[in-house]
Amino acid sequence: MAVNGVPPEICILCRKYRYKQFLKKKETHSTVIFYLSRRMKQMLYLNKLRLFLLITTVCCSTLFSSEQTFLSNIRQITFPEMGFEKAGEAYFSPDEEMIIFQAVPPGKQHYQMYVMNLNESIPNMVSTGIGACTCGFFHPQGERVIFASSHDSPLTVEQDKPKQGKYTWDLTPYMNIYEANVDGSDLVPLTYGSSYHAECAYSPDGKEIVFASNESGTMNLYIMNADGTDIRKITDTDYSYNGGPFLSPDGKKVVFRSDRQYPDYLQIFTIDVDGRNETQLTNNTSVNWAPYWHPDSKHIIFTKSLGKHHRYELFIINSETGNEVRVTFNETFDGLPVFNRDGTKLMWTSKRGKNGTCQIFMADFNSENLRDES
Repeated sequence: MAVNGVPPEICILCRKYRYKQFLKKKETHSTVIFYLSRRMKQMLYLNKLRLFLLITTVCCSTLFSSEQTFLSNIRQITFPEMGFEKAGEAYFSPDEEMIIFQAVPPGKQHYQMYVMNLNESIPNMVSTGIGACTCGFFHPQGERVIFASSHDSPLTVEQDKPKQGKYTWDLTPYMNIYEANVDGSDLVPLTYGSSYHAECAYSPDGKEIVFASNESGTMNLYIMNADGTDIRKITDTDYSYNGGPFLSPDGKKVVFRSDRQYPDYLQIFTIDVDGRNETQLTNNTSVNWAPYWHPDSKHIIFTKSLGKHHRYELFIINSETGNEVRVTFNETFDGLPVFNRDGTKLMWTSKRGKNGTCQIFMADFNSENLRDES
C-alpha cells in the first residue's frame, strides 16, 4: 500500500535508512529519492574509504614483511644535522668501525668526501673542500683511503657547475684519483690530466685499483697498481659507457655497469681481471647500476629502476644461475648498496628518512635467506 503516493518498496528502504521522518512530513516522492540517493552515495564513499584503508594497511604490512626477508634493525646513519644537505655512497672500513662517504655541505653545489667513526657519528671532511668529489674507498689495511676529486681543475666554479633537474652522472673534467690518510693528510694524486678518472676501488689484497675513465675518448674500465703505475685497460668499447667497477672478494672478476644496448639503460656485467670472459647478467628495460659483490663472490647486489629512470630498489642476482630477488620495498629511493666483509650488514643510500633527502642507512643482512631464495 502506498503512503502519501510513495510506493511501498521505497517505504521499506526509507525505514531501513531511517528516513521515516520524511514520510511523516509528507515529503514528495522525488524528495525521498533525493535523500535516499545522497545517503547511498555517502555509504558508497565510506565503503570505498574503508577498502582503501584496508588495502593500504595490507600493502604496508606486506612491504614491511617483504623487507624482513633480508633486512632487520634498519637504522639511519647520517642526518642533515651533521652539517650537510645530503649524503650517500658509503663504504665500510676493514674493521667496520668507520665509513667513507660523499656529502654536500650546506650551500655548496658539489659532494665532498667524509670519514666518520660509527661510534662517534662525527663526520670529518678528508677532501679539500674545493671542486667535486666522488667514490671513496678504504685500503684493506685500513690506514689509507682513495677517492676522486677535481680540486686541481683549472675550470671556474660556473664551468664546473653540475646539471640541474633529473639525476645524471656527470663525467667531471679534471677528475683524478687521490690517495690519503684516513684523516685526509698526505694527499697524493694517482692519476693526472683533464680526463675523468673515478669510480675507483682497491683490490682485496690492496695491491691494485680498478677504476673507470674516458681517457680513450669513451668510458672504459682500467686496473692499475696501487701507486698509480702500470695502467691497463680491461674493457674496450667506443660507443658505450662502462663504469662502477668492483673486484670480487676472491680477486678474480670485476662487476660493472654498461649501456651496450641502449644509451643510459645500464645493465650489469662481469669480466675477468685480464679482460676475458665478459658476461652480461641482466637484460631488461630498467636501469641497473651500482653493483657490489656479496662476500661469497657469487651473488651481486645492485640498484634497479622499477620505471624507466625512477623508483629505484635493491635487488640481488646470482651470477651463476641468473636468479634475481628483490631486497627493498620502498616508495622513494634505495640505491648504492654495499656489504661488510662477512655479509652480515648492508649499507645503502635511501630517501626513506623523515626529511626525504638522500642519507645513509644500515641494516643487519640475513645471508641464510639469500641462499634459500637464489
